[in-house]
Amino acid sequence: MSRGIKAVLGPLLEALGALTALPFVALAFLDGPRDDFYMLGAQALALVPGALGTAARGAYYRRTLAEFATGAVVQFGSYFSKRGARVQERAGIGAYCVLGLVDIGPAVRIASRVSVTSGLHYHGSAAEGVRSRDSVERVIIGANTWIGEAAVIGADVGANCIVGMGSVVIQAVPDGSTVLGNPARRLPSAAA
Repeated sequence: MSRGIKAVLGPLLEALGALTALPFVALAFLDGPRDDFYMLGAQALALVPGALGTAARGAYYRRTLAEFATGAVVQFGSYFSKRGARVQERAGIGAYCVLGLVDIGPAVRIASRVSVTSGLHYHGSAAEGVRSRDSVERVIIGANTWIGEAAVIGADVGANCIVGMGSVVIQAVPDGSTVLGNPARRLPSAAA
């Protein structure tokens, strides 16, 4: 496609995405403390396919999340379950991800089918009894980190990290680490 056509279609697509998201944004602002209308919009817009869906999700999250930078992308089937989430510039979230209370740093890449929980005890534990659904913890994913297919992230991941596919992160991952497995374990560096 030529640059001239892209220059015209890009803003048009953004406008159509914003128009698609508008009714859901309006409903989200009418929401009560349970965020039922917010979730309706998040889940409905997760199902809009193609470039229009990407634009609609971006428009929705820029107006409903604590922060959603221009240029961040959320693919088909993915949604944020907590309004307090923050997404910085150039972050990319693959298809079919469910993300809770999370801070996603700049240039983070999240593959498909990744879950980022709102901490390790959001749904309680057998030892402590079931906690309230309001018991959430923010998970932080540092800049330039890559998270592989089907990983589950329940603890902070530092900057410049790689989380291997299918890994389950239950302890904080230091900057510059590569982790793999269930539970995720740090691989020795190649320089050592």
